[in-house]
Amino acid sequence: MFIGHLPGAYLFFRTATPKLSPVVFAAAMIGAMAPDIDMLWFYFVDNRSHHHHEYLTHRPILWLGFLILGLILRKWSDRVGSIIAGFGAGGLVHMVLDSIVGSVSWAWPFSDAAYPLVTVQATHSHWILSFLNHWTFMVEIGITLLAAFVFWHRQRKTREPEALGS
Repeated sequence: MFIGHLPGAYLFFRTATPKLSPVVFAAAMIGAMAPDIDMLWFYFVDNRSHHHHEYLTHRPILWLGFLILGLILRKWSDRVGSIIAGFGAGGLVHMVLDSIVGSVSWAWPFSDAAYPLVTVQATHSHWILSFLNHWTFMVEIGITLLAAFVFWHRQRKTREPEALGS
């Protein structure tokens, strides 16, 4: 997934949890992007010797741990717990989206088995071109356009009362 993580998470959290506080929503959006922080390690430290989905940041158990920790911490601090839970939920959304064309080890640490839902064949000279020309990228574009529409529509709805009052 190249461009769909943030728009996909936006759509998920806007529809599944429409009354989420702005701070928790922001934490979820950050969580939806956070697993790809491992790209820094992949390029600058590991010299691309392991696929970045093999790093801890692409293990669903990590994000499930954040989610569970946040839910537990809500007992003492609803705000802090909700932020951590939102962050973990965002990371899990990332894992689900990566599972479409990427390999994610859902049963790790018990198993390293990871199978994508759809396999993108190497049809071009560079792997990025193969992904960009695969039908699944059109789905990402659709998700992105839908998220942009929902965002625009929500912004328009929140401004309408102001216009009526003037």
